[in-house]
Amino acid sequence: MRVTGDPSSGGSTPAQDIPSESDGEKAPRGSHSHLENTALEHDPGELNDVHNKLTKETILACIAIAGQINAYVMSLLIPSTTLSYINQELGPSPYYSWITIVWQLGGSIIVSISGRLSDIFGRRYFMITGASISIVGCLVGANGKSIDMMIVSGTLFGIGSGFQEMAYACIQEMLPNKHRMVGVGLLDISLAIAFSSPAIAYCFIAFHDIGWRGAYWYMFTWHVVAFIFLWIFYRPPDFKMKHRHDGKTKMQLLAELDYAGIFLFITGGVLFLLGINFGGRQYSWNSAATITPIILGLSSYVALGFWEVYSNQKYPLLPPKLFMKVREFVMVIVVCFVGGMLYYSMNVLWPRQSQTLFVGADQPILRGGYATFFSIGSWLGGVTTVFVCSWLGHEKWQLVFFMVVQTALIGSLSSVGVDDRVQAIVTLIIGSAMVTAPQLVSFAMLSLGLEDQSDIGIAVGLAGTFRLLGGAIATAIYSAILSTKLGQALPGQMNTAIEDSDVPFSNSLLKGLVTAAATNTKAAFSGIEGATPRLVELALYHTKLANVEAFRLVYLVAIGFGGLATFCAFCTVSIDSHLKNSSRAIVLKNEIKGDEDKTAQAA
Repeated sequence: MRVTGDPSSGGSTPAQDIPSESDGEKAPRGSHSHLENTALEHDPGELNDVHNKLTKETILACIAIAGQINAYVMSLLIPSTTLSYINQELGPSPYYSWITIVWQLGGSIIVSISGRLSDIFGRRYFMITGASISIVGCLVGANGKSIDMMIVSGTLFGIGSGFQEMAYACIQEMLPNKHRMVGVGLLDISLAIAFSSPAIAYCFIAFHDIGWRGAYWYMFTWHVVAFIFLWIFYRPPDFKMKHRHDGKTKMQLLAELDYAGIFLFITGGVLFLLGINFGGRQYSWNSAATITPIILGLSSYVALGFWEVYSNQKYPLLPPKLFMKVREFVMVIVVCFVGGMLYYSMNVLWPRQSQTLFVGADQPILRGGYATFFSIGSWLGGVTTVFVCSWLGHEKWQLVFFMVVQTALIGSLSSVGVDDRVQAIVTLIIGSAMVTAPQLVSFAMLSLGLEDQSDIGIAVGLAGTFRLLGGAIATAIYSAILSTKLGQALPGQMNTAIEDSDVPFSNSLLKGLVTAAATNTKAAFSGIEGATPRLVELALYHTKLANVEAFRLVYLVAIGFGGLATFCAFCTVSIDSHLKNSSRAIVLKNEIKGDEDKTAQAA
């Protein structure tokens, strides 16, 4: 069938040959193969009208997808910004950080699997499944009675978010190619709703007896409303439409799934991330309990690579053809990985840094305000993507620019001290924008670089996996560095505080101060036997100095990863301008009036 393109958009020809799965033809330059379009029985003029314009059905579907991405981000931001309050009420527990770690672990594993399966079976019910699981996560968290229950809640959020992360694939395949980058940028602009959730959470903590649980109930309400929108308005091509040419049944396709690949992918991810998170926390880095899962996880990934290359699967979990495109795919994935190392870890680290250095425990509203600064930068990154990146072109050089600036700003953060409040805020906001924009540009580069649009779910899913995996690894590494360095710095700083206060030194006093520094409140220090008001004030200040040392080391380590990302950005290639045309990868099931059952997807 032929779909008319827009001759003025990126130099596309007036008409493009889009072969169906049975055509056996190679798509010409400036087009994609296996586009999911409407059924062949429709009048070509009607198909072109629907295919090359935005209908109200598409707009409503995009709004539904925006609701899911907001739900997804809320399940990251609210737990991470209220983490200390959760630990105070239900703990203290040495395992409380796992509430957020399991979110990244679950999301990083599920997003690629769900992306691949939805490429095969259709996206609608996978998105609905993810939304449902996240709703359950909200309920478990809101009613949590222990840190273990909150970890279960975080796990459910991670699994649900792995499905919801497909939003970046969903939005791109619904929109004309030339607007894909605008689409992912608008998704992040819509995140203004989710980005305000930390402030809302702190309002519950400051003004309502329900405390942090109110934030979970707020999140539950949003998830339910977003679920209703998704159910009503998101109607992508279903299984029958996707397989109208090959005639395969669900049972046939289930038999052809890459079960060994899925097993190795899950096993490798779980073991590797468990080992990374055990190190420096439950066990030392050189212990067998840490090293063994890391080695087994990496071995599973190596085995997965050989399996995918040599097993000749009909539907491989990780299509080897994608990884053969080093500049178009692999290098972009590395950029996503390093970007995720900063983006997701900073959502956990910045609230802790700002609360320790700049905002007292008795100022929950101000804490909420500080927690939104990174999100403000992310929102500005979405604005930059829509109004600058989408029309600028030369995506390779955009990535290089963003990576260089991002790395320089990380260096600036390493110099932040107790009195450098303005420097920290300004650097963080600009740096966050520099992190978000290249992530969104990368999503568009990956999807438009595909020859076969039926792989868009796994391609964008892998970007999400490596982004989340980078975040999970970075959170584990940075948290371990932070805890280790803080543990090393605190005794010396507390000893200085004792000397400057003229209080007689004792080992029990030093031990008490180091222990109280974990909560870092005036009440905790005042409760130590022998502590004077002068010592309490000095202990609070020197706890900040110890944290400055710890965060400095974290950012210095991050600079190295930024250098790697800059090199990889140099190795990418820009999007072929001929691909920025008016074609769409799919037409929604409900876009052809009176004939929903004949609408089909670009497979």
